[in-house]
Amino acid sequence: MKKFKITISLLVILGIAFSSCKEDFLEEFPKGVVTIDTLSDEDGADLLLIGAYSLIDGFSAGGPGGAGEASATNWVWGDVPSDDMHRGDQTGGWSAINLIERFEVDPTNPWVGGLWAANYDGVSRANDVIRVIRNAGDAISADRATQLEAEARWLRAWFHFQLRTKIERIPYITEDVTASEVPNDREVWDDIEADLQWGIDNNMAETPSDVGRASRWAAKALKARAHMFQNEFAQAKPILDDILNNGPFVLMDHFYDNHDEEKQNNAESIFEVQYTVNDGAAGGENAGSDHRTLFPRGSDVGLCCAYSAPSFDLFNAFKVDANGLPLLDTFQDDLLLEDYGLLDTQAFTPTDVDLDPRVDWTIGRRGIPFLDWGPMSGGDWMLDQAGMGPFMNKKIMFYKRNFRTISISTPTWSAGLNGNNWRLFRLSHIILWRAEVAVEENDLGTAMTLVNRIRERAQDDIVMGRVSNTTFGAGDPIVIDENQPAANYNLGLYTSFPDQDYARKAVRHETRLEFALEGMRFQDLVRWGIDGETIGAYLQSELSNGKLPWIQGASYAAGKNDHFPIPQSQIDLQPEVLTQDPQY
Repeated sequence: MKKFKITISLLVILGIAFSSCKEDFLEEFPKGVVTIDTLSDEDGADLLLIGAYSLIDGFSAGGPGGAGEASATNWVWGDVPSDDMHRGDQTGGWSAINLIERFEVDPTNPWVGGLWAANYDGVSRANDVIRVIRNAGDAISADRATQLEAEARWLRAWFHFQLRTKIERIPYITEDVTASEVPNDREVWDDIEADLQWGIDNNMAETPSDVGRASRWAAKALKARAHMFQNEFAQAKPILDDILNNGPFVLMDHFYDNHDEEKQNNAESIFEVQYTVNDGAAGGENAGSDHRTLFPRGSDVGLCCAYSAPSFDLFNAFKVDANGLPLLDTFQDDLLLEDYGLLDTQAFTPTDVDLDPRVDWTIGRRGIPFLDWGPMSGGDWMLDQAGMGPFMNKKIMFYKRNFRTISISTPTWSAGLNGNNWRLFRLSHIILWRAEVAVEENDLGTAMTLVNRIRERAQDDIVMGRVSNTTFGAGDPIVIDENQPAANYNLGLYTSFPDQDYARKAVRHETRLEFALEGMRFQDLVRWGIDGETIGAYLQSELSNGKLPWIQGASYAAGKNDHFPIPQSQIDLQPEVLTQDPQY
């Protein structure tokens, strides 16, 4: 679907003249202006809809979101302010993200402005689709008009959801209002749910006509997620059960299948943001552009720019006991730092502590094979190991065997741009959300069964290739035994959830491990109501002994730093309409 992106962007730039039908020959529109009548048929509505879909990744070349501020991956908003990730790279670039990590955001932060503008641009495009459908009348069949409107409403709900999970008071903009007159004086969750329910009630397609379109299952998944954000477990439960019991989705055989570019749109996937490369779009604009700075720098890979650095805290969360179970309360003890502070030419051996095997499909670390790029050699894969820590994000990487086929064929400053989709909703989300519901109902047996279902899938997901090297200088030959696991892995199943508190910790920890670095963590901490205590303990542990000097002194204020302000530019534009959050 992204192949239509350039065409639709042009239509938006030219402007759509939504005016009444011409009544006489004197009413003329300039050449190049697209009117509502021009688009008021099935093809026109569908082209506009594709234009709205093109913003679901949050990226608009030359427009709002051009730096990735509204990325569907949410790495800046869901990972960077959490205990999972540091912004990475050197401190000089993208200073606005530094402030997000340090919890020092104010209403003038340009990333807040980009988040707002890009998502409301998406809302505007979705509303244009609905207006065209209304105007088209019999030019679009009733069934087709309903499907197109259901998809437009899904997109409208998604863009508002993206904003509401980060900003507490936002206006909900529909097709029948004047956007500049809508205040942010009420909660919008009901509006999000109503748009999604409209599609569900009106027989939104269960199997979309094209890959990448939202289905009725995607509407149900997003509605369940909205309920989870409000702790409405009783309302989420039947939706989650419907997806689990009646949906066509099955868990893939391996954990990493959900990040493998060769297994996109797979049997586990409910909705994916579609990316393409080498499709004629200049600069890889239809690729995962929001990830263009997150890849390793080293001579071994030669990409850019080593942003997105997993935290010490996240790495240590994968530690397990002798039974292969997580150390729910003690994983921060005896913090493993791996090769922090060492050059690649200095001797180092990765830890021999037992770990959940998902760690080495999630985090890149020295001495462990990095997919098929060879073992990561250490700090030479990044610019500032002292500032970002020793780890790299592995989930966003693609296989070397697909270099310049799944990634852009013509090198730019960001040669890592690639066409690996972003899995927005998949069955494993549904399973663990349903486990949450079971915990809150004190149905601990169901919760444990669901968690074990996820863990069992990951038990044999072993990274192979034991590396014997202790140094990784340019002249050091790599000694690797491909028949041995890369590290000491152990993943066991729970045999009991002794009480509700233990079960709650177990489900939340499992959610962290399964979806680490996927833009969910910070908002999950907030909706669970444990952001203050968790981030406080994380900062105390993460920054102890002078580690990561450029974020020393960061502190978290519960009740304020759990959400972000309305951009000051919007307050200035609508002074009698929008009201700033009193915390800011």
